[in-house]
Amino acid sequence: MGSLSQKHLMKLAQEDEEKKNYQGAIQNLEEALEMGHNSDIVLNLSKLYRKNKQGDQAYALIKGEPDLFSEQKVFKEYCHVLAENNFLIEALQLENLLGETLPVKVTPVDTNKQQEIMQMFRMKPAISQFDYQNLLKLDLINFKNFAQSLLLDPAQNFAVRLAICEDLIRLGIDEKIKIWVIGEQTTFIPKETELLEKSPIYQEVIAGIADKFRNNPSQLPMMIGEANLVLGSLYPKLSAYIKNTDGFTSDFVSFLKTRDGRSHQSLLEKIYQNLPK
Repeated sequence: MGSLSQKHLMKLAQEDEEKKNYQGAIQNLEEALEMGHNSDIVLNLSKLYRKNKQGDQAYALIKGEPDLFSEQKVFKEYCHVLAENNFLIEALQLENLLGETLPVKVTPVDTNKQQEIMQMFRMKPAISQFDYQNLLKLDLINFKNFAQSLLLDPAQNFAVRLAICEDLIRLGIDEKIKIWVIGEQTTFIPKETELLEKSPIYQEVIAGIADKFRNNPSQLPMMIGEANLVLGSLYPKLSAYIKNTDGFTSDFVSFLKTRDGRSHQSLLEKIYQNLPK
């Protein structure tokens, strides 16, 4: 149950909504939410954001809900938010994950807008999260083709490359996708590939580093950060390059400390040569 102050603000918000004063209602609910989490407030605020054509804020709000899938009312609002934002790609990912059709129909933006989104993305010197989210408004064919073209760019932004791979995996794409990995073109099948953080190789290397630095916690964040860069550079082909996680972890730590990567020296040198400067 919400506090008395929250209830009062919710009542004021309802009165504002009835008067079509959506901005006033939103301000009341935002203030109420600052007093503490309340799912009813989140749901009402998300709906108001949608009514007020603030779909991006509704998306950010609803994605922060811990019961996104387990609470039916929250999940349905999430689907409405996807529809409001035309996030077809995320909707298709959900359908692949759940194995069922969503209760709300989600459509992409029109063809001209899709072309504009792709052209603008190419022109951006730096890609923000908002820029990337615009790609979720494409239809499946355009998203797959554009994703393929981005993955064939050897100079592609590290974070964008990783996000594209994982989006293709969530879509369950079952065809070969071409990609550059440390300066070499290779292929992977998204449907047969795990997300980076769910990969046993990734988990074992990170756990090994955490174990090696359990008595030196001040250095651990830096080492984990470097490991994420290195493993992300090899993704989605981790198993092609790392056959023994214990040996790789030991050699990786040695490389960072002394520049001696032992049996993985050439691999580690190649990874760092291909990292963005």
